Amino acid sequence: MASIITMPKFGLTMTEGTLSHWNKSVGERVEQGEPLYEVETDKITNEIEAPQEGVIRYIFTEVGQTVQVGAPLAIIAEESEDITELLDLQGPEEESKSNGLVEEKGAQNVVEEVYSDTYTRATPYAKKLAREQGISMQDVEASGPRGIILSHDVMKKSVSPAISPLAKKYAEEQEIEWQQIEQGRRIMLPDVIKKELEGSAAVAAAIDMPAATVKPITGMRKVIAERMSNSWQQIPHVTISREVDVTPLLSAKAVLDKNFKISITHFLIKIIAAALQKHPVLNAWFQDKEILYHHEVNMGIAVSVPEGLLVPVLKRVDQMDILEIAELMSDITSRAKEQKLRLDETQGGTFTISNLGMMGVEQFTPIINPPETGILGVGRIIEKPVFIGDGIVRRSFMSFSLSFDHRALDGAEAANFLQTVEFYIQEPIRLLMKARGK
Repeated sequence: MASIITMPKFGLTMTEGTLSHWNKSVGERVEQGEPLYEVETDKITNEIEAPQEGVIRYIFTEVGQTVQVGAPLAIIAEESEDITELLDLQGPEEESKSNGLVEEKGAQNVVEEVYSDTYTRATPYAKKLAREQGISMQDVEASGPRGIILSHDVMKKSVSPAISPLAKKYAEEQEIEWQQIEQGRRIMLPDVIKKELEGSAAVAAAIDMPAATVKPITGMRKVIAERMSNSWQQIPHVTISREVDVTPLLSAKAVLDKNFKISITHFLIKIIAAALQKHPVLNAWFQDKEILYHHEVNMGIAVSVPEGLLVPVLKRVDQMDILEIAELMSDITSRAKEQKLRLDETQGGTFTISNLGMMGVEQFTPIINPPETGILGVGRIIEKPVFIGDGIVRRSFMSFSLSFDHRALDGAEAANFLQTVEFYIQEPIRLLMKARGK
């Protein structure tokens, strides 16, 4: 039975996805459960299996396109099966509403469309192009299956190139002559921007300025840009920093290193989880003018990947000992770098740690990951001489930068949280023994 494959929804906040790869082309057969295509979201790349067996009869969404959740991607059917209805053809009842005058915004001329007593066999996109170009469907020769008019059929009849509304709006605002763009398909916004850049390059060459290369923001980077911008604009960020003597922590690590492979980050996850239980307002979500306090600590760990940034979530770390944390983190971060995380491993975080210390950064201002109320930036370890009594000793220090949502808490509570973190750092073995005793 023929069916339409649509853009899946992987989480409550997902509104769109980018189709990054097709494993099959039109006309090829696919078996149920066989990997068919890949969808890229802000968090991970998901490989989607075919829901049924059949032949790929039609592809609506090409590689690289970003579409809304629920948008059609392709049609799977048997080779001889009629897919006319699945192409969302316009029937007689809907057609009658379109009879008469069709007016395009901004056009001075009104184009009259005349239809037959049956109905027009055309895809919605083809009809949209026809309306934009003022072309009668009766003048278009169909090349699709069973006499269906496709978009490129309309393009052949077009006197001027077709252009998307967004591209046309941008071209008019920037005074770009889009009619001169030579394109074998519909002109999109990147085409107009390319035309603008070509003009800019010519101007730059004339005044002896270096030309620039501009790449559109897509995929993971696009979503990161949108979310970080929204976070910074909507959340009143305040960042406070504290330098902490981590010499006792390094000593505890040296003891465990004799038998186990433990990093400073593993220690910090355990310490911060304990501190969050003392300061629940930072283990919370701010949403809809309410604060949702979580009873468990789900720690997000910022991980750099070639395409941007992922934040895998370590669930219920407050209930783990440091060895369990180390094992879980090793597994989840390695799969994050390979983009093989499950969707549930990127959701549900209650607090986030971003550690740039390993890259030589001392302090920075991390941006909150909504709806969380805080994020802790971890800087590099620096050795300093310190007066103790009348003598000078060498001690190791680390900077912590806490960005918090000022709607949820004030500076004093945030400062108290950092004090608690420092307390546990000064006596890490006691915290570990307490966890072991549970």
